[in-house]
Amino acid sequence: MAKRNDEIIRSLPLSHMIYRDNEIDREKAEKLVVYHYPLSKNYRWNEWQSRIDDELGSRYYPYLMKSHKEQFGLYVALDSEQDKPPIIKNGDGIIVEPTRIHYEAMLNPVWIRLIMRKVSAFGSHCKGSHTLGCPLLQTDVWKSKNSCGINAISLDCRTQQRSDKNITEVILFHKNVPLRPVDIKDELFNIHQPLWIYDKNNILARWKAEKTTKPKSQIYREVAKNKDKRKLRPFLDLSSSTSLKNSWPWILQPVQNEFIEQARKFGFGLSPIVLKLRPLPLKTKFKKADKAKFPSVQLDKEIKVLDLRFSKNVSPQYIVNNIQSLLNEKYPDARMSLLPDIEPDQIVNIEIDGSQCLLVLLDQTPGIIDDRYPLTQILRTKTACQHINVNPFDLTGDPITDNLLIEQSTPDGDTRLIPATDSRYYDYSISDFEKKVVQESLARNVEIVYKELALKHLLLCNETKISVTLPQQKDLLTNSLAVITNGCLFTVKQDRPIILPFHPAMPDAVSACDNILRSFDTSVTALLALLNEKWPYHYCPQDITQGIWNEAEKLTRFINRLTVIIHKTEEVTILLQDPQYGSPHMLPDKLNDLMTILDSQRQQIPLNQWLLPEMDELTFHIDQLTEEGELSDTNRNMLLSELELLCELWKCALKKYYSDNEFNVTYDILKKYVFSQWPEKKNVLMVGVSVKRASTSLIASWNKLLSRVFDLPLGDPRNWLKNVPGITRLWHDPEQNYVIVGSLSSPQPIIQRQPSIRQWHALQGELNYELLAGLVDVDWVRMNQLAGNPCVATLVRRWKECQIQPNEVPCV
Repeated sequence: MAKRNDEIIRSLPLSHMIYRDNEIDREKAEKLVVYHYPLSKNYRWNEWQSRIDDELGSRYYPYLMKSHKEQFGLYVALDSEQDKPPIIKNGDGIIVEPTRIHYEAMLNPVWIRLIMRKVSAFGSHCKGSHTLGCPLLQTDVWKSKNSCGINAISLDCRTQQRSDKNITEVILFHKNVPLRPVDIKDELFNIHQPLWIYDKNNILARWKAEKTTKPKSQIYREVAKNKDKRKLRPFLDLSSSTSLKNSWPWILQPVQNEFIEQARKFGFGLSPIVLKLRPLPLKTKFKKADKAKFPSVQLDKEIKVLDLRFSKNVSPQYIVNNIQSLLNEKYPDARMSLLPDIEPDQIVNIEIDGSQCLLVLLDQTPGIIDDRYPLTQILRTKTACQHINVNPFDLTGDPITDNLLIEQSTPDGDTRLIPATDSRYYDYSISDFEKKVVQESLARNVEIVYKELALKHLLLCNETKISVTLPQQKDLLTNSLAVITNGCLFTVKQDRPIILPFHPAMPDAVSACDNILRSFDTSVTALLALLNEKWPYHYCPQDITQGIWNEAEKLTRFINRLTVIIHKTEEVTILLQDPQYGSPHMLPDKLNDLMTILDSQRQQIPLNQWLLPEMDELTFHIDQLTEEGELSDTNRNMLLSELELLCELWKCALKKYYSDNEFNVTYDILKKYVFSQWPEKKNVLMVGVSVKRASTSLIASWNKLLSRVFDLPLGDPRNWLKNVPGITRLWHDPEQNYVIVGSLSSPQPIIQRQPSIRQWHALQGELNYELLAGLVDVDWVRMNQLAGNPCVATLVRRWKECQIQPNEVPCV
C-alpha cells in the first residue's frame, strides 16, 4: 500500500553545516597554530588587502583579515609550531610584529574559517589563494575558435550562531572567478591584480609580475564577471558523466567532505545540515506546452496597443491580429485594439485613462542606439503598461552572434549596439513572422504580457477586485493576511490590494502601517521589538547590513531584506523568512551511483556481449525482480506479455549495427532502436487499437530486466532524480522549518535552476505550513512553475515599478 504524504520522509543534505560550541575539543583546537598581526587603520582596507595579497597570495598560508578584541588585524595559520610566521610590512616598509594567538571559545568563527582555508582538497587544483586568502578552485577549462579561458570559484565560509548560543551554522559560499589569457606584450606589467600560471606540475598557482622574471607559460588574469560571459553552470546536468562533473553538487560535495574532515582534526564536530522532508499537497498541476497557461489570471479588459517600432515594414494591424490570434488560442475572451500612431517625442503628452491596459510594440533589443524603450517609462506610472519586442530576429536568436548588430564602445566606457552594415535587423517582413519558431516564441511572450497586464491592472485600477483577477487566491489574499516584503506592507481591503512603504524612519509610513497592523494587535514598533526579541541568531538583526556605515541606508537595507507574514484566525501568527546570507546548495546522496549509471550507459560494449540469454532465464530474472519488489505485479505482467516482441527487436538492433560495421555500441543506442520500432510492430499485431509509443512503465521495466541480465546499471538517470526530494513538487521539514519548492514537471536531464530553499521562523504562534504552501502554490508567477517566494512579493515588485515615488504613502 502506498504511503500517505505525512508518512513519507526523505533525507536531503545541504551545503550548510553546523557545529556545537560546547562539544569542541579544546586540546585539538590548540593544534592550529595561529598568529595575529595588528594592522593600523591609518591605511585603507583596500591598501592592506592589496599589500597582504601581494605578500601572501603566492605562498600557501591560510589567512583572514578580521578584527580581534577591537583591534583590526590579520590572522595567519601555520602548519606547525616550528614554522616561522611570514613577514608583513606596512605601506611605509615597517615590519608588523605578529603575536601568537591561542584558542579560546570567542575565536571559534576565526578558527573555523582558517581551517576552511587550509583544506587540502584544493591543493590538487591550486596553490596560493584568491583575494583575502580564499582558496581558488578550478572548475573547468574551455577553448573555442577565437578564445580560451579558465572558470574557477573562490571558496569561503561564514558563521552565524543560533540564538541558543550553542549551535553555530557554517555557510559555505563561493564567487565565480573567470580567468582569461594575458597578452604579455600589451598588458603584463600594467596589471595590478592577481595573476595565475600553470607550474611544472600543471597546477594553477599565483604568479607575481616582476620585470626581472619572464613567465615560462601562459599567464591568466581575472576579468570582470559582466564581460567575456560564459554559459551559466546548471544545477544538475545528467546528459553525460562529464556534464555531471561540471554540476554544482559534484563540485561542492568533495569540498564539504574535506572541510568536515579537516575541522574534526582541529576539534570541531562539523556536520552537514540534513533535511527530513515530507511532501505537501499541491493544487497547481503541470500542463504540456500546448495547453500551458496562467489559468487563474483573468483580465476582463480590452488591451490598447501602441506601436513604437523603429521599422514600419510590417503593418501594426497585422502584428496586432497575429498576437491576438495567438492569445485567443488559450484566452478566447482576450481583446486588442490599435491606438492611433504617435511620434516618439510626443509620448509624454499622451492622454490615457488610468483604468486602461496598454501594450507597447517594440522591435529593439536593450542597449541599442536610439532605443525607444526608455521613452515609455512614464507610461507605466499612468496605467497598466507592458512592452513586447516583436522583432523576429530577437525572438529566435542572438542578433549579435548572427552579425545583425555589432557592439560599439562609448567614451564613458559603456557598450552600445548598432546595426551592422547592410543588416536586416530592421528589414523584417511578414514571411519572417510566419516561421514556426517565431510564432512559438511570440506566443510564449504574449501570454506573459497578458499575465503581467492583469497583475498591473489589479494594482492600478481601483475598480478591479482580487476575487476577479486572481480567483484561486481570493480566500487567502484577504484582510486576514498582511505581508512585509521588499520594503513594503501588503494587505487587502474590500477585495483590493493595499500596498504601503514599510519604513520605521518615515512618520507618515509608520502611521499608515500602524492603521493596518492594529487589526493584527501589533504595530511597527511592536514588530521591530518582536524581531529583536525572537531573532533566530545570536548576532543582532541589524548586523545583516554590516559594511554599511550610513544609519539611514543601513535601516533601509535591513527592512528590504525582511519577509514577514502576519495572519489571523482565532489567534495572530507572525512568521519570519530567514534573512539568508546565501541560499544553501542541495548536495544529494549517492552522486557516485548516478555517475556509475551515466558511465555504464555510455560505455561501448562489443555486440556479442549484448546477446540476450534464453527466454527461460529472462523469465527467471523477471520473477526475481518481482519478488524483490523491483517490479510490481502489473509491470511484471506487462513485461511478460511484451517480452517476445522486445527480444525480437533487440536481435534486429544487433543485426543492424553488425551490418553497419559498428561492432561496439552503447545500451542507449540499442534501446532507442528497439522502442522506435516497437509501436509499428505492435500495431501490426493488434486489431482495432493503435499505439504511438511505448509506455514509460514498459521502458523502465525493460531497463531493470537488462540491468540484471548484463549486471550493469542501465536505468534512466532521471529515475535517480525521482528519489531526490525537492526536485519536484513541494516539500517541508517540520522540525527544522524548511520549505523547498520544486518543479511541477517530471525531472529533465538538465536542471538549470536549483529548487527554491527557504527556512521560516515563528516569531508568534506556530508555523502554518498550509498558509506557506498556499502562498507559493500559485500558477501566475512563472509559467508551469510554483512561486519560489510568497506570491505577494511579485505583486509588491510590480507595484513599486509602477510608482513615481515608491516611498510616498498613498491614501487608503
